[in-house]
Amino acid sequence: MSAVLIIRMAVSFNVMPILSPLSYLVWGLCLLFFVVMLTLFVKEKKITKFGIAVFLYYVFLLAFTIFNGNDVLTAAYNSIEVFLLLLLFAYFEEGRGIVVKGCAVAFSLAIYANLAIMIMFPNWVFEADSVGDAFFLGGNYNQMGARMIGGIVSSVICVKSSKWWILNTVGLILVSVVTLGLVGSMTATSNIIIFSLFCLVPSVRLKKIGIVVFFIFFLFFQFFVCFNGEGLHNNEFARYLIVDLLGKDITFTGRTMLWDSASRLFSQSPIFGYGVVDTEWYLANLSTAAIGPHNFLWAILINGGVVLLAMLIIVAFVAIYRCFKDLDDIGCLILAGIVTILFMMTMEVYPTFFLLLFFAFAYYYKDIKTQFESKKTKNV
Repeated sequence: MSAVLIIRMAVSFNVMPILSPLSYLVWGLCLLFFVVMLTLFVKEKKITKFGIAVFLYYVFLLAFTIFNGNDVLTAAYNSIEVFLLLLLFAYFEEGRGIVVKGCAVAFSLAIYANLAIMIMFPNWVFEADSVGDAFFLGGNYNQMGARMIGGIVSSVICVKSSKWWILNTVGLILVSVVTLGLVGSMTATSNIIIFSLFCLVPSVRLKKIGIVVFFIFFLFFQFFVCFNGEGLHNNEFARYLIVDLLGKDITFTGRTMLWDSASRLFSQSPIFGYGVVDTEWYLANLSTAAIGPHNFLWAILINGGVVLLAMLIIVAFVAIYRCFKDLDDIGCLILAGIVTILFMMTMEVYPTFFLLLFFAFAYYYKDIKTQFESKKTKNV
């Protein structure tokens, strides 16, 4: 079930018409699994603090969407995907390690298959209706990063069960860097390289320091760059740092305009936002240059204002606080993965599912580690 769910979230079958039936099959299986797991949950009533926090997050999101008359169907679909993930982790107390392995296997197959298809059928990209939306992994090349870091982190966790997973992790990192280099997604490429450096740090203490520094840099970038919008153009220090020192476009390929427009929309409905909105809404209200604000926190504020952002912070706190209680080498890498995907999302909007998947890894890591270590001891 976890593997099918990840395939649903990671793979875009619709880029090839011949694969469209598979898309419906996978989504149908997810719906079936959700009904089965919900039935089991109602009987057993197995719930966690993390599950409650995420459930409330989606209750608010659905309520804001209905109130504003926006895309209720997409909000419901997104909720089902996340709830299935929560139900799997909550119900299978003794099988949380298997859930993670299912995620790792599905992510890995999708990442390897994506590069193989790109190499074997290069004309496929050019024959698609839109070159930017022509990729097996996530559809758009900018969406690949979330799937890749998800696969790498889930594979890293599985190292606790067997050292053979190290080979898969190294393979995923190499394939991810090569793939992202081919499509030109530099933000995702650089962040996956940074995460791979975290994997090489031998000391847990040094990992912790690195995570704190990386997170502070993420906050600095989000508040002083992304939340500043087109105000960057008038900031001499920002111009020196971004243009002169880093050699980047001061608009981050037009993103500052999108961030500025997002701030305008947020100011009009700062408390509750607008709910889940569709492509047409973004084109009509944000910008016709691109779909969405290209920044995850701006997207959260548009969807649900400060209320939804506060709920997400509560979810993050519940998950990370529990992980901190038993923080070892792999636990540090889960937290490093969280900061990595957060920084990736300063430039893109990934489905919230992927961030919540990382939070689930963090919250349940103690149980996952115990199960993996117990199984290794029995095998010995």
